[in-house]
Amino acid sequence: MGYQVYLLGGRYCGYGIPSICDHPKCDEEIDRGLDYCCGGDPVSEYGCGQYFCENHREFHEFEDTTSKEVCEQCANFREPFPIKPDTQEWIDHMLTDESWAEWRENNPKKVKEMSK
Repeated sequence: MGYQVYLLGGRYCGYGIPSICDHPKCDEEIDRGLDYCCGGDPVSEYGCGQYFCENHREFHEFEDTTSKEVCEQCANFREPFPIKPDTQEWIDHMLTDESWAEWRENNPKKVKEMSK
């Protein structure tokens, strides 16, 4: 399985997805690749699976001595930050790029919603 683009929990993830750091006070451009993922994996037991720039991830050692790079919320065992929406760049790509033509054909309601 490749990790360029994949759908997980209703959110497109992967290093091919342009994004913004999920920290509420940050607008750093990143991607949704594993390098930016809290806990190192979107389904990690140590992180929330959201995506953060290097300024908003820190190494944290957990009780089982596992050390993972996580956001401040996970380092302090708090609820995750709200997830930021897709960037306009990604939305435009999905709505116009030929590689997404079949997806657009199979998801007319989603296309209409995204086109607003």
